[in-house]
Amino acid sequence: MLYLVFTVDGDWDEYFYKNLSEEERAPKVDVLRTLVQREIEMAEKILGGRFIHFAHTSYRARDFFIKEPFLELWKKLARNGGDVGLHCHEDDPYKAYYYQDAFRMRSVITERAKAFRKAGLTVKSYRSGFLGFSNKIAEILEENNIYFDFSCEPGRYFTHEDYIISDWRGAPEYNYRMDYKDHRKEGKSNIWEIPIGASRGKYLYFEKASLKDLEKIALDLKQRSLENKRDIVVSVLSHTYEYASQDRIKDIEAKLTLLKKYGTFLGLKELQDILD
Repeated sequence: MLYLVFTVDGDWDEYFYKNLSEEERAPKVDVLRTLVQREIEMAEKILGGRFIHFAHTSYRARDFFIKEPFLELWKKLARNGGDVGLHCHEDDPYKAYYYQDAFRMRSVITERAKAFRKAGLTVKSYRSGFLGFSNKIAEILEENNIYFDFSCEPGRYFTHEDYIISDWRGAPEYNYRMDYKDHRKEGKSNIWEIPIGASRGKYLYFEKASLKDLEKIALDLKQRSLENKRDIVVSVLSHTYEYASQDRIKDIEAKLTLLKKYGTFLGLKELQDILD
């Protein structure tokens, strides 16, 4: 059977515009409150509330999303059957990236997990900014009782001036337990990797895929599940900035409705039950 996890990376547009001033790139409370409210309402309408919002934690927003009005929104999300995960953007987009710095990543992930839990949030899932990863991250996530990673886009290889940000070449196109020494291989860690759904170089990545693309991917994944007689669990990717437009929201709703024809959407608790 094909299972899907809908995820929203909590990024805002201006964060990625390197030519803006720091003030212009900073998150805006009123804008993001509205966008997150729309996420929650849309997920409640289409998915019965089941989705993961990955809260952005870059240095421009370390504690931003664990203050009001967002804490109340996360409580509402949880009541609806959703979850909040960590989205650690350790970078200055298109200038500097720090995902291979194990000391920095351990410090940030550990500190953010503690801060979010102190704020009353249950943190069980992680997705890196730019889908960046290194072989040390599995160990770091385990240390912080985070057992679900959503950073894999199978086949992705992304660099900046010879610095490897993200290397998922050869990674499975289905859920797997990550290897400690090579995050792209199945192994014996306690970390479940839930990759972005993929088929023939296309992904369940709403910004980059048409309805036709999504249908082909979902159909292929479902057929693989039946042929191999195994459940397949993959993630579906969206971003908070997509909720600024009613047209974009309608597009997301249409895409989710289409995918429901081929797979079953899960919340994190349901995912854990299936994998266990």
